[in-house]
Amino acid sequence: MGDGAEEALLWGWQSAPDQRGTIDILWSCLATTFLCSWSCVCLNLPPPDSTPTQGLMQRIRWQLFTIFFPEVTVSLAAEQWESANQGVKKFRDLGYDDTFFNHKHAFFVDMGGILLQSPAFPAFPIDSQQLAYLVEHGYLSMPAIADDDIADKSKADNFARALAAVQIIWFTLQCVGRWIQGLGLSTLELSTIAFILCSLNMQFFWYRKPYDVRSPIILHTEHTISSILVNAGEAACRPYKRTPLDFIKPPPDDKSLVAPFWFGVDSVFHRPEDGGRRPIRCFGNNKTMPPAGISNNERIYGIFLEFLYFGLHFLGVFCPFPSTTERWLWVAANATLTLLLTIYMLAIYVGHKLQARFGLWMFQKETRSILELIEIMPGWLKFAIHAPFIGLYVAARAYTLVESFYGLRALPPRLYVCVEWSNFFPHL
Repeated sequence: MGDGAEEALLWGWQSAPDQRGTIDILWSCLATTFLCSWSCVCLNLPPPDSTPTQGLMQRIRWQLFTIFFPEVTVSLAAEQWESANQGVKKFRDLGYDDTFFNHKHAFFVDMGGILLQSPAFPAFPIDSQQLAYLVEHGYLSMPAIADDDIADKSKADNFARALAAVQIIWFTLQCVGRWIQGLGLSTLELSTIAFILCSLNMQFFWYRKPYDVRSPIILHTEHTISSILVNAGEAACRPYKRTPLDFIKPPPDDKSLVAPFWFGVDSVFHRPEDGGRRPIRCFGNNKTMPPAGISNNERIYGIFLEFLYFGLHFLGVFCPFPSTTERWLWVAANATLTLLLTIYMLAIYVGHKLQARFGLWMFQKETRSILELIEIMPGWLKFAIHAPFIGLYVAARAYTLVESFYGLRALPPRLYVCVEWSNFFPHL
């Protein structure tokens, strides 16, 4: 072909194709989910003898758990936040202002940041309510812990959090733009939007919780544990389950939205806290249970958020599916999850009202909460009650996650068209 014919085919400017590929959808969703789950999950202090590798594996396990059950992690973060609020209030009642004890201090203590060392007894963690008791009764002097001291122990990855915020904003704008222009979303993108909703709540509730702290502060007291228990009187007569200061906190709030879940998991998988050691050396990451419980407003918000999270997945019926069977399986899986959530909420309400009667009728024992009722049940009965619900819950959730990825194998052409951003802005 001659030079003239070749020059006739030359173009001065060629725009990039207005398309995206399957790898672009996959990468965008995975990057958003990874950054959100890595930056928002704040764990308690690990056991004193844990290695950095064990700490990393613990973080990865909790990251995977958060990706699989983000609504549970949100409830966990919310109740830890409320526990910190009640700790701050307790110290304010004792006359200490935010200079001595604020929300950052409360989170640090509640996550196992302070160990109590008494004569001839192993050191064990104390929470903010127990610290207040020890200070109020003269067993300890008020520790002078500056915010900078906690910040030095915290390894907050502000860069990761900033990167996650940018990714969330960009991903959300993309999804809104696609919805406005009628381009549609894949089920994976819809699931990612639902996960973003949960991660934003985690970021709010854990905003002041120190990140990745590994070394606690040890406070020494000259008083023996025996003398503390004797002076406490009848309240300290019961055998302790975690530490000798268990008597300072009331029984778990049976209206908690997340504590029954962990009791059910422990009933099925039998995982004792801190390997069964007593006293424990660290607080488990599933520790919540605010001493005064949660308020009605907090409970209503928690229920609303749970149903909103599952409701967003129901919108997947409008997303494209490779087959009609997969569409109906998606609806069935999310209907199952919503039904299980409804049963769970009803069980908490009924258990709160009738647990005392059940305890006397079934076991001839007085119980103060539904959690105490569950504890006195024989192991086979606890397993028989919880295992079917947990198995069904995991199976339905697993299907939604698998289908979100598997459905990418066959999408309509409009799903690959990019958003025309110029349509959203006036131009000359």
